[in-house]
Amino acid sequence: MNAAAIPVPAWWLIATVTTAAFLMTLVSWMPTRRLKARMLLAPVGMAAFATVHYYAGGMQPEQVLSMYSVVVLAFPLGLLGRRPELARSAANEERGGLARESQWSVAMTVQFLVVLLAAIGLWLWLI
Repeated sequence: MNAAAIPVPAWWLIATVTTAAFLMTLVSWMPTRRLKARMLLAPVGMAAFATVHYYAGGMQPEQVLSMYSVVVLAFPLGLLGRRPELARSAANEERGGLARESQWSVAMTVQFLVVLLAAIGLWLWLI
């Protein structure tokens, strides 16, 4: 499979759907308005990162959109089933609680990293 085999308009649709999946899950999982706002802005930061790679790195639109889509989708998939722990950790961090109590569990960290590495592997396969 090659990202170039999928037309750019299809990649825009995929990027839109993955952004919606990110927002629907992670925004609703955050316990405070401030954290919800941060999650709303996260795709903007990821899009800015992708835009810089497009202009500075000389990447093709299909490559940039596939990179964005895969990474954006990795976040909700990597945290699937971890909503209570994520909300508890985020709320503790928001209150300025102990760093140890704000850390993710080993299982959550491993789950997230495995999904993120799989997403990066998928993207490398696509390009």
